[in-house]
Amino acid sequence: MRNQSAFILLAALFAAPTLSRADEPRWESLRVFNLSGGQTVAVAVPSEWSPVEKSHNLGKSPLRFENASGEIVAIPVASLERASAEKRVFRPDFTQKVARSN
Repeated sequence: MRNQSAFILLAALFAAPTLSRADEPRWESLRVFNLSGGQTVAVAVPSEWSPVEKSHNLGKSPLRFENASGEIVAIPVASLERASAEKRVFRPDFTQKVARSN
């Protein structure tokens, strides 16, 4: 009985962390972009996203990616400027809707 309980406990300890993050996106792609004021910002996006524009110089236009389902995801420049000023990596927040354009 103890061996069976110990096995179940060990299995739960190994499976729980994996299952709890199963639906989280993978942050495998880190890209650096230049903003209009000369600042740079690092943006972490899921690996299946691809940039719409190939240039790394944004100016005042939003940063746009195409996600795995073909939707265009636009990240406002103001969000990127805040991340740059705070010296942090920008990660899109999937709990809120990021501006999407078709």
